Amino acid sequence: MASHDMHRLPVVRDRGASFSYACHGCGHCCHHKAIRVDPYAVARLADALGVSTTAVLRDYVDAATSTLRQSDGGACVFFDGGCSVHSGRPLPCRLYPLGWGGKPNGDESFYELSAHPQSAGVYGTDGTVADYLASQGTAPYERASWRYAEVLRRLHLAADADGPDPGAPPSITDVDEAVRHHCEQRGEPIPDDVEARVDLHLALLHAWLDAAGAPAG
Repeated sequence: MASHDMHRLPVVRDRGASFSYACHGCGHCCHHKAIRVDPYAVARLADALGVSTTAVLRDYVDAATSTLRQSDGGACVFFDGGCSVHSGRPLPCRLYPLGWGGKPNGDESFYELSAHPQSAGVYGTDGTVADYLASQGTAPYERASWRYAEVLRRLHLAADADGPDPGAPPSITDVDEAVRHHCEQRGEPIPDDVEARVDLHLALLHAWLDAAGAPAG
């Protein structure tokens, strides 16, 4: 399959704009795409696969780029005639064929991405961008994106903060490793729910950042 470079089209929308898209499973969008994953996306993939986030990071993620690995033919590591982790697919896959640009102040826009010339997907106007996002379950991924972005912002500030040395931080990328270490040290049960583990992971990171003197808010 020849590579198709996806790029933004000059069509910018907001949540109320007319938009619909029907996927027909051609799989073209699952090839030659750099799908970046944050800790929440890794946790949701791990939950869908029934493995730990440690295993997902080791077996499926390129550590240098934080993107999902691809086969020699350019297919996503989870593509097997279809998405093998559809219930846990990352935000870029849920948004497609839209891209999302947002700012911490709440400003955001949605832009269309160029489709593969042989795509079987069908565009329409019988809904809104908000409807499409709801149908794809993007909300928890959007929230987590902002929450981890705040951690990264504070990490940059911590490097310049004149605070005490709080020791090594919890693993920033590996939710299960950080949570397991914390719970084992305290003799507490590890939360069964993926959302609860992510909440605890974020709390641990912010507690470390507080101890490091990184400004919050």
